[in-house]
Amino acid sequence: MNIQDISFGDVDAKNEILKQKRNGDRGFFESYSVPNRISLDDYIKGQKYFVLGLKGTGKTALLRYLHDKLITDGAISELLLFKTHVTEEDRQQLSQGAGYEIVSTGDTPTFVQDFKEAWKWVIYQRISEKLHSSGVSCASSTRFYKLTGTSRNGFTDTLGALFAKLSSGKLKISGEALGVAIDLGLDLDSNEKSAGVSLSSVNRLCAGMLSGIKLKQPLYLLFDELELFHETPDQFDRDRRIIRDLVYAISQINSESADAGRQVFLLSSLRTEVLHSVLELGHEIGRDIDDYGEKLDWSVEKEGPNHPLLNLVSKKISVSSGVESPQIWTTFFPEKINDQKFYKFLLGSSYYRPRDIVRLLQVARSYDPSAEKFTQEHFDKTATEYSKQTWLEITEELLASYSTNEISALQRVLLGFHTHFFKRELEERIRSKYRDDTVVQNLFREKGMERVLADLYRIGVIGNDFIVQSKHKKTRRYRWIFRGNTMLNDAERIAIHKSLWKHLTLIRGTNTK
Repeated sequence: MNIQDISFGDVDAKNEILKQKRNGDRGFFESYSVPNRISLDDYIKGQKYFVLGLKGTGKTALLRYLHDKLITDGAISELLLFKTHVTEEDRQQLSQGAGYEIVSTGDTPTFVQDFKEAWKWVIYQRISEKLHSSGVSCASSTRFYKLTGTSRNGFTDTLGALFAKLSSGKLKISGEALGVAIDLGLDLDSNEKSAGVSLSSVNRLCAGMLSGIKLKQPLYLLFDELELFHETPDQFDRDRRIIRDLVYAISQINSESADAGRQVFLLSSLRTEVLHSVLELGHEIGRDIDDYGEKLDWSVEKEGPNHPLLNLVSKKISVSSGVESPQIWTTFFPEKINDQKFYKFLLGSSYYRPRDIVRLLQVARSYDPSAEKFTQEHFDKTATEYSKQTWLEITEELLASYSTNEISALQRVLLGFHTHFFKRELEERIRSKYRDDTVVQNLFREKGMERVLADLYRIGVIGNDFIVQSKHKKTRRYRWIFRGNTMLNDAERIAIHKSLWKHLTLIRGTNTK
């Protein structure tokens, strides 16, 4: 067997599953390993409902695996993809329909826009559709379907159509929904064919009706792809508010369901960089994230051939090759790569994320896919390409907080710089080499050196690598976000992650020994 015939999985779990689905293949689910310290039962029982982690740590894979398990076990489950299902047109429609206020704090007017009730309405719509299509029927469900519009044809409207029914925080209803609203005595702004009603009032009715529906099977809605991209300042702030309020709505409906004893559960993945950006708007959701979130962290285990990340990959290779997992490494890999044990090299080239390991192996294989096993040359000859692809991944992470122009400026500053440096050296580089670069100067003036370094640390671009001198010996200290160190020590020597050295054409600097 050649290495071109084995599978490590895809860089994107969603794409891997979709490819296999076309072929009726269940290799992803058969080879999946639940990350250590993650309890599926906690998510199934509603004890946890946020999956946190950096880009590429396996949030989508976990949700997809859980979704498949729920359906297999007889539950009602649906995956909702924010990036895919909520288009820019939908977001504009939502923003227009939600309305806004100008609130004055002292002499400063502030733009305020709230999407919480709009998201609750969308969630109740999706719950209604899933219950209706599952054949749930009782007096409460019948009224619920009429109010949400599901009873017309068994399917709810598209998100764009749902948002189009909103105007200045009110919902336009007609037909059966209008009849239910009148019967229940809602305060209506009506004409002959339709009426406007407070969205919060409709949501309270939906919550009450849902509590009166006895479910034989639990119902789950899983939200994924809550992505944030910095295109224009206005769009960026709008999308941050939209995501913040979706997270709030998920948390509040879960709380109401727990209080009412409903078997309804909402789960969501949350990329830590997106979360960090959203929390800058205010920490209204921060406590629930802390209480009900679990972080996917692969750095907590000691480096070794049985590290969970390597077990994840070896399991996939085993399924595709027929070789037992314990023999995978000796069969397809050299004992050492770059004078390091193979496992140290693979883990050290990554940010302790499954995606990095998969990308590294896919790129390395391209050098000579007909070989029977990987060699030193596979990794040497493809190091630049892997570094380039890793930087592209980093830029996607940065888009949650930086514009494309600002990211380009960051790359210019780092290109040709040192692998290791002190903060003062970077400050001097910006003052001298980039004094006429307006974008660079504006970036570091507006955000500040400390914040830029903290942001780069938080996504793994930089870390600490310095020497501590005691009485009798020198000790080398490493601090990286993926090793569990939460903050950069910018008073000590800083290192750029080795995976980026080739792409940024870095040179050794500041006494790296």
